Amino acid sequence: MKTLVRLFLTVVLAAGLTTGLFANGLNLNGTGAKSDAMGGAFVGLANDFSAAYWNPAGLAQIAKASFSLYGADILPTGTYVLSPYGIDAKSTPKSYLIPGLGYFQPIGKKIVVGVYLYAPSGVGTNWDGADLKALSGGNPYLWNSKLGIFTVSPSIAYKVSDKILLGGTVDINYGMLKMDQPFNLGQYSEDLKGWAVGGTLGLLVKPVKQFSFGVSYKFPFTAKLKGDVTIPMAPLVLGAHPVYPVTTDTDTGTRQATWPMWLAGGIAIKPTDKLTITADVQYTNWKKLQTIPVSFENANWEHWFGADGPYDRVDELVWKDTFQYRFGAEYWVSNSFALRAGYYLDQNPGPVETQNILLPEFKYNWFTAGFGYQSGKLVIDAAIQYGKGGDISVPLDPANAMPGVHGMSMWVPSLNFTYKF
Repeated sequence: MKTLVRLFLTVVLAAGLTTGLFANGLNLNGTGAKSDAMGGAFVGLANDFSAAYWNPAGLAQIAKASFSLYGADILPTGTYVLSPYGIDAKSTPKSYLIPGLGYFQPIGKKIVVGVYLYAPSGVGTNWDGADLKALSGGNPYLWNSKLGIFTVSPSIAYKVSDKILLGGTVDINYGMLKMDQPFNLGQYSEDLKGWAVGGTLGLLVKPVKQFSFGVSYKFPFTAKLKGDVTIPMAPLVLGAHPVYPVTTDTDTGTRQATWPMWLAGGIAIKPTDKLTITADVQYTNWKKLQTIPVSFENANWEHWFGADGPYDRVDELVWKDTFQYRFGAEYWVSNSFALRAGYYLDQNPGPVETQNILLPEFKYNWFTAGFGYQSGKLVIDAAIQYGKGGDISVPLDPANAMPGVHGMSMWVPSLNFTYKF
């Protein structure tokens, strides 16, 4: 037992050290290698630890105390072409690690409790400023972004009967935003962090052995992210202003970022004992994310760089609500080995007017595959996902944030281990 406790503490520390690394695309795309391999069509099945994200009612199916460790590595490739300016750029290769770990414990025959730590969503991209200097007066400024959350979800599930399961989580979210980009006064950088609380409710119904369906709902929440904003040229350009002088290159800024409501329904069908087919429809209320406003503690900074200032730093998104359509399958080749595959369509919430290389959004086609292996108390699941974003052509127009042709693709391998005590 002491060895297991040390292992748990080591894993917690390792996960904590990777909380700053997130994926491209601010999407609620999920967690768990089994669900990854099945295209994330998991709301109507939800039969492993990742139910804490997909549908917490499914946690009531856990029969033994178990510890799970999950990891994914997101490998994105972004492209940006603006021919009139001679720009043909590709994002800097970078690995975005996504952690997850959980422990779940049945209490009697009807209740399961536990906690899951994971990183459900985020966006990040890095570019070589030398490739984009035609956009910034020949200066190779930094072009980097990282926006995401890390979540701790205490969970409880209740088996009303063998056919009806209920569950819920309290989602304690740590949000962070780092961004470097050029603007009117040269280089601009910010490093903000904050906390927010949300939650997830789920229902899973299993009327017969061959069929189940589920519904899951995530509450929206708003995180206030606070930290340093740096504009090195601000004192030089604005320091002599008689009314609103800016005398320092750094101030404390605050942004409000809203993570939207998410509603999903799914089914699982078992035509045979070996084969399971799943399908989900998942809705995200991205319309709530119209802008990411910013405010500053220093009144002079607020005058120049706040929402109503001449150099306002408000990020316009103007996103719309979207649906994801997900499909998956699992086939048990033997009692210990299963093959899995899936597909899902992820719609683009953003219009061409606000498309940019730091908060990229695309319509993705995702293809997924993987396997599962179980032996005694150990379960191993592995998956590989490939997402191809459709190229977006933004016309040369002053109303558009970043004209040009934008592209994105991603590979996402993932792996998890579950030990049942």
